[in-house]
Amino acid sequence: MSIDKPVKFYSSKPRVIHMAINIALAPALLYLIGIWPWPPTLPHYITFFVTGLIGMRYAKQRLEQARLAVDKDGLYAGEFYPTESIRNVQTVMRALKLTLVQDGEVREKIINLGWASNDDFNTIVQLLDERFNPKS
Repeated sequence: MSIDKPVKFYSSKPRVIHMAINIALAPALLYLIGIWPWPPTLPHYITFFVTGLIGMRYAKQRLEQARLAVDKDGLYAGEFYPTESIRNVQTVMRALKLTLVQDGEVREKIINLGWASNDDFNTIVQLLDERFNPKS
């Protein structure tokens, strides 16, 4: 797989939609456990409206923003990791363990990939393995 152009990965749509629904419907739990009386009143409707907006905003952010991008310059995952500083990439559970050399010292960084679909996860692992762990 060539990295001449940037390869971007986004959050898994089913996971984002599930979380957005959970955020939007969280106030319904207050009815179920008996804290809020039935029928709903104006403050309850306002709360449902606000949490609905928060859920939609959450989904929009996660679906439009790339969570991970790889190009010839390096790896972008919350912050930028230049190609020159990455010495090794290992897969640990559903995460990546980067071995970095910065300012002459070796450090490790864990990047969680729980947001990625299974296909994206396998593609990311294959791409980074080819890029940063070349076979001699």
